[in-house]
Amino acid sequence: MKRLLLAGIICAIVMINCGGEDTEAPTVYISSPPDSAVVGGTVRIQAQASDNSGVASVEIYLDNGRIHTVANPPYYYDWDTDSIQQDSSQHSIYAMAYDEAENSATSDEITITVYNDSIIGTLRWQYMTGGQVYSSPAIGSDGTIYFGSIDGILYALNPDGSVKWQYATPTLSPLESSPSIASDGTVYIGSNDGSLYAVNSNGVYQWDYSTSGQCYSSPAIGSDGTIYIGSYNYNLYAINPDGTQKWSYPTTALIASSPAIGTDGTVYFGSWDNNLYAIDSSGAFQWQYDCGADITSSPAIGSDGTVYVGSFDNYLYAIDAAGGLRWRYQTGDDIVSSPAIGSDGTIYVGSRDDFLYALNPDGTLNWTYAADSAIISSPAICSDGTVYFGSSNGTIYAVNHDGSSKWQYLTTAYVRSSPVIGSDGTVYVGSNDYYLYAIYGSGTLASSDWPMFRHDEEHSGRSGN
Repeated sequence: MKRLLLAGIICAIVMINCGGEDTEAPTVYISSPPDSAVVGGTVRIQAQASDNSGVASVEIYLDNGRIHTVANPPYYYDWDTDSIQQDSSQHSIYAMAYDEAENSATSDEITITVYNDSIIGTLRWQYMTGGQVYSSPAIGSDGTIYFGSIDGILYALNPDGSVKWQYATPTLSPLESSPSIASDGTVYIGSNDGSLYAVNSNGVYQWDYSTSGQCYSSPAIGSDGTIYIGSYNYNLYAINPDGTQKWSYPTTALIASSPAIGTDGTVYFGSWDNNLYAIDSSGAFQWQYDCGADITSSPAIGSDGTVYVGSFDNYLYAIDAAGGLRWRYQTGDDIVSSPAIGSDGTIYVGSRDDFLYALNPDGTLNWTYAADSAIISSPAICSDGTVYFGSSNGTIYAVNHDGSSKWQYLTTAYVRSSPVIGSDGTVYVGSNDYYLYAIYGSGTLASSDWPMFRHDEEHSGRSGN
């Protein structure tokens, strides 16, 4: 009997050991750069890997050849692309991960494009509309570029510059507002006829909401889908995704400023009654701060809750989350441009005094760049630190992180549109010469608190999105 019991125990142990054999493969993916990215210089290829019993090693492959093996996290390789001789070339990247039991897994392959300096800053394509393009383009998740024109048409272009569709607003009133894209692909844009329009991703009209006042302001989209927009009738509106009014908040002058939404849902915007307002998501007043003159600039929000906004009194203001002044910096003329925040916390803003300003987080001056003409366009910041913006002399500027000139591209009229940077590095911006321009850039959108006008490619106007 004892022998039978012992045999049973041994058999059970063997079965447990056999059943415990590790046959589970690791998981692995490329986390950086993103698929379809445009890169230059030294590029960090980063993989993420995990396994139930531990990752033994990760191999990184470039164009089907292994270029690096690493045993311990972080799993990355710094690739110097300057050795590539072509002006433009595409390359495939993937990773393989192994565990201690020699199980392996292969990541999905990504494709990136390397641009050398000779092509950066040159024209990729241009598209002519029937009017001046004040509107700053927004980019959908599929790469579609959306923007309005003074001809009253909302345009949707494919990444190669071909037309996807056009939506002509009923009144054909100018579209100076910039579009915003909801998570379901709906495109919202304000019109000078006083209406907020909703058009689906196929270009089909959904609804419109009349504010009875010009909508120069660009819409922002809350995390719950609520659309916020200012009107020349002095009110800020909160509109439900079905086009019904949620609430409105009155000021004492027109609203040209585009609202910005904090991580807690607070909505910040300026008015021509000189005040920066903070309103909660239910429409309740939180605070206001007198900025001395009209505010057209759209606020940018830092990770600590600081709100940055320009005023016609020539100052850039930094207001804390409770409504108190942190600091202000005086330029030589009105600030219509909306500030952007770099990955190191530098605040960039243009002024009608012809200068782009780079300010330290404490409000002291880092550097200025002379554009020789008024800057209404708002800066956009690239992952390599390049700052893009337009000027009234028709030039699109690219300025290095240290304030030196990188390149310039000349259009034939005033550039008041604000640039947007696509996932492949292309810089899109409109001009008063009726064209939308696509220019080869040197990287993707910077990873920062607020790297461009309306915060992100979709123009959500929402912090943390």
